[in-house]
Amino acid sequence: MIFVSKDEVLRIHARALEMFGGAAGIRDEGALEAALVAAENRVWYDAADIIACAATYAYHLTMADAFVDGNKWVAAVMSEAFLVANECHIEVSDDELYDFFMTIASGDLSRDAADAWLRGRVRSVLTG
Repeated sequence: MIFVSKDEVLRIHARALEMFGGAAGIRDEGALEAALVAAENRVWYDAADIIACAATYAYHLTMADAFVDGNKWVAAVMSEAFLVANECHIEVSDDELYDFFMTIASGDLSRDAADAWLRGRVRSVLTG
């Protein structure tokens, strides 16, 4: 399984700020690092699969609020990048994806519920 690196997240965050504006900076570096290691921990301690790890990135990167601006955008891009790196893709509209991350951010969607939501929408590139 290919995991997301901190350097990749920082590059994506910088790109988001270039594209959409917003304040630069990390609000909580420890929260960012904890969000990134959460997916790997789920593999080692829960035998999590790719979808569970994508849900973990989606949930923890959103809820960590590690950046001054761009947290949900980074969470969305990195969750999808993780899926693509692991030969999967998500089949949803931009509006559905927006609603998914906004619902996580509002606290109305748990990590387990995010996992369940993704399970019906993620497909393997290899098997369809």
